[in-house]
Amino acid sequence: MSPLFIGSALAILALFFFYGLFFSGTASTSSEYSVASRKATAGGVSGVILGALVGGGSTVGTVQLAYTWGLSAWWFTLGGGIGCLIMGLWFVKPLRRTRLVTLPQFLGSHFGPSMAFLGAFSSAAGSFLSLIAQFIAGTALLGSVFPLPLWGNVLLLACLILAFAWGGGIKSFSRLGWTKILFLYAVMILCAGRALLQGHTPGVLLSSLPFDPFFNIFARGVGKDLGAFASLLAGVLCGQIYIQAVYAASSDATAKKGFLLTSLISPPLGLLGVWIGLAMRNSGVVVEGAQALPFFIQTYFHPLLGGFLWSGIMITVLGTSVGITFSVATNLTQDIYLKTRRAAAVDDARILLVSRMIVLLLVGVSGAIALGAGQSLILSWAYVGMGIRGAGILVPLLAAVFRPGELSPRFSFLSGAGGLAGVLFGALFLKGIDPLFPGLALSGVIALAGMKTGGKALGRK
Repeated sequence: MSPLFIGSALAILALFFFYGLFFSGTASTSSEYSVASRKATAGGVSGVILGALVGGGSTVGTVQLAYTWGLSAWWFTLGGGIGCLIMGLWFVKPLRRTRLVTLPQFLGSHFGPSMAFLGAFSSAAGSFLSLIAQFIAGTALLGSVFPLPLWGNVLLLACLILAFAWGGGIKSFSRLGWTKILFLYAVMILCAGRALLQGHTPGVLLSSLPFDPFFNIFARGVGKDLGAFASLLAGVLCGQIYIQAVYAASSDATAKKGFLLTSLISPPLGLLGVWIGLAMRNSGVVVEGAQALPFFIQTYFHPLLGGFLWSGIMITVLGTSVGITFSVATNLTQDIYLKTRRAAAVDDARILLVSRMIVLLLVGVSGAIALGAGQSLILSWAYVGMGIRGAGILVPLLAAVFRPGELSPRFSFLSGAGGLAGVLFGALFLKGIDPLFPGLALSGVIALAGMKTGGKALGRK
């Protein structure tokens, strides 16, 4: 690897850390760490969302999937953008009626502690799988530049995540989100422009590559691709980091603007990633899918510029890893640790310390799992994580937002548990269909049964 490439990449990463940490300051309270003291602007809200949504899946993972399947790789960023649109239009105001921190707290205010605990488990488990996806993407990127063994790249990525997550908390993360999205747009536009100059125009790609699979939006199967889309919708609506963005805003209007802004920004990035993946396929180069984007950058750009572009992708993966880590740590701290007897009299400094220690544990465990994951499809982990979040939470959340008071605590818990059971059943026995669908179907049937049988009277006994 050229010293110019490595030097350029390291210089940009160093500037990025300096900008994010030193200009945001260090969080001194748990509120500042988790919800930016509820003073975020629309740009800050959008920065939090983009920091979590646009990461390794939207870049390395999209190019990887497009290199193999083509246009169906777009479902990830398309689903995320539409999910943000729905959140901004219909969910922000009901969620902000109470000054909470987490989604399980919101569910608990409607359905009691059992549903709050189930929501925390579902949210944390799904987000944790998404964090593993970021580790796979990040280690693939690091491995394309640094001649370290896999465990060395995993350890390096873990240290980078911890350095930012232990700094300014959600304030640093918000600043990171907008920094990386501007950087990332520049990177992806330059890469698509380079593909254009190499002769990989849309017309050439359409004439050179077969329609199926590369231009079939349902190339992996209608059930699988629609399931991927549904997983993103559900994952955004039920994702803790997106809920933190709602609660971090200074007002309802600010939160709404932040989500609507994000809904416009995310989908075009996916199309750029698809273009780059198809250009790599059309060039005839044979690489492992996760290395398609790093290979493109290293091959078609001068080392000095290539290192600059590579660092932009690395910042993206790092930012999303930090966002997911925040979301899981917040769930485990606010919805599980603080509910225990041991936490009854802890002060704010102790809460902040516990949250940071949970971050350390999460990063260590997810890195260890990524070591054994091999060359898995990055988006597969991301889709499953989003689906698990949605299956256990989405139907009770819809009931709380749109039909408050009509679903009892007992039936809300049964609905959420049924959603998780349906996902497990679908994954084990229903081939060719995304397991999210049977999960949501079972969850919905239970909730409807509870409403029709007057389950409200049973719930608060």
